[in-house]
Amino acid sequence: MSNDTKTKFGEIKKLSDKFLLNTYNRYPVAFEYGVGEMIFDQDNKGYIDFLAGIAVSNLGHGEADLIEAMRNQMDKILHSSNLYYSEEQAKLAEVIIENSIPGKVFLCNSGTEANEAAFKLMRRHGVKKNIDKPVILALHSSFHGRTLSAMTMTGNEAVRSGFGDLASDVYFVEANNEDSLIQAFDQYGESIAGIIMELIIGEGGVIPLSQSFVNLARKLTEETNSLLVFDEIQTGMGRTGKMFCFEHYGMYPDAFTLAKALGSGFPIGALVVAKEYEGVLERGMHGSTFGGNHLACVAAYETFKIILSRNLLDHVSTISEQMFARLKTMMESTGKIKQVRGRGLHIGVELYSESRPVVEECLKRGLVVNSTAGNVIRIIPPLILSIEKATEGLDILESVLKDMK
Repeated sequence: MSNDTKTKFGEIKKLSDKFLLNTYNRYPVAFEYGVGEMIFDQDNKGYIDFLAGIAVSNLGHGEADLIEAMRNQMDKILHSSNLYYSEEQAKLAEVIIENSIPGKVFLCNSGTEANEAAFKLMRRHGVKKNIDKPVILALHSSFHGRTLSAMTMTGNEAVRSGFGDLASDVYFVEANNEDSLIQAFDQYGESIAGIIMELIIGEGGVIPLSQSFVNLARKLTEETNSLLVFDEIQTGMGRTGKMFCFEHYGMYPDAFTLAKALGSGFPIGALVVAKEYEGVLERGMHGSTFGGNHLACVAAYETFKIILSRNLLDHVSTISEQMFARLKTMMESTGKIKQVRGRGLHIGVELYSESRPVVEECLKRGLVVNSTAGNVIRIIPPLILSIEKATEGLDILESVLKDMK
């Protein structure tokens, strides 16, 4: 097929079905390009993007400054390896630390790799405490990735099942259930190496953790000298109106993980470790061939610059307030919504019925949203979303809900 022959959707689907492993339940559309908060398919039909590539494209599509920075780097060097120093790595690590917690950064390629690194950090911390079998705690309904250790820490049985025995000594706590948390610390006590948690459980239904639950986790980890690790892979990089979600809780974690929006669509992940624990993973204990390559670091560094220089965090808070208000009125106007929850532009709309049929109909009408946890519509648009497109997208969602039987 020549480069100037436009590939239509049917051909794309045929090739995909023939050559790609069938591991995804895809929707019947192929996107070709994007502009701002809009994405367009093979027929140039426009869609309002309330998904952002699953909380990845926080700067929207076609961001000129990001493209220019990446293009300039592509003219220089893409990769040299972690056997050598890198200016791009050093500058990115500096801006991450300056905007988060005192400590150091490990760079990798994805969220699941970042959580693998966090798993090793907690395990190694336990070993250094002379724990024979270090215990890691995680939350029910959580999602931390699909590699073995990340999957082991994921509290969704549908993700975990079908692969035989997973890593040992990982146990689960009910989110926002303080008695469950206390019981786990009472049961495993000094054997606990750490606990990992999403501050907003995403795949599990967009469930924010309560202040008191997180406060208790901080208190118990301090008492047992175990690590408090936050998974900021979806909530980081401005998604909640702060650069990182933990800022809303008024505390520092011992470590946190980043990916998704860190590179605005270019793959990169990070484990950020507080100063007190930056020596836990010693030289030679962990690594990544592609992690922190020159191009990925430029993409992430430019992402920070754009978010910080354009007051996007304030914009997120403003748009979020208006969207939550509109969604609350839709609860009454449609009678289909059970609850609206979340923070910033990480919004969950829990329905009384299954959410996928709503997502499918929204797609037909030009709105991209996500179905999760069976009956939750997840709204995670680019941070640049305008009030006009926010209103237009919610108009579509409301019309779909009203039309659904």
